[in-house]
Amino acid sequence: MNVYDSIVSRRTIRRFDQKPVDPNILRKFVNAARLAPSAANLQQLEYLIITEKKLCIQLFETLGWAAYIQPKWAPSEYERPTAYIVILVKDTKNPYYQRDVSFASANILLAAEAEGLGSCFLCNIDREKIQRIFMIPCTISVDSVIALGYKAEKSVVEDMKDSIKYWRDDQGIFHVPKRKLDDIIHVNNFP
Repeated sequence: MNVYDSIVSRRTIRRFDQKPVDPNILRKFVNAARLAPSAANLQQLEYLIITEKKLCIQLFETLGWAAYIQPKWAPSEYERPTAYIVILVKDTKNPYYQRDVSFASANILLAAEAEGLGSCFLCNIDREKIQRIFMIPCTISVDSVIALGYKAEKSVVEDMKDSIKYWRDDQGIFHVPKRKLDDIIHVNNFP
């Protein structure tokens, strides 16, 4: 799959098959993140890979899922991610660290798509609890979590009409409204 095709096909996945993810594939994703642009090349990010089932369960309990889906929803016990990558920051005083996280996480998400894995980037997380569970030193900040696994649902893009809220239909397909290209693109000037 070429890069553009990965970008176009990648959607957030929140339901996963229970097949384990090879740790070597996860290392490949972290390598893709490591090679992302870094402001002033400071390389302030580190990564925690979680694959052990008991630890995955503990991490799952710290995550908030699909805020627009009501009533409150989370993957069932048999739909949960089988792997995670926690993105850590060594220096949050660096005014550009969030850009580094963005570049690195995008590389992970696209690498996962190219390998046929689903992913979900999560910021609605209990950072303090994650810090305690995994004994992360207080000098390192927990930024975000990427949930990973083999896809057990389909997610499609549709033209945004009157709402940005994603939703799931009766067949379990996730619909994600996106603005049309012609509504956001400007060439040579802003009309």
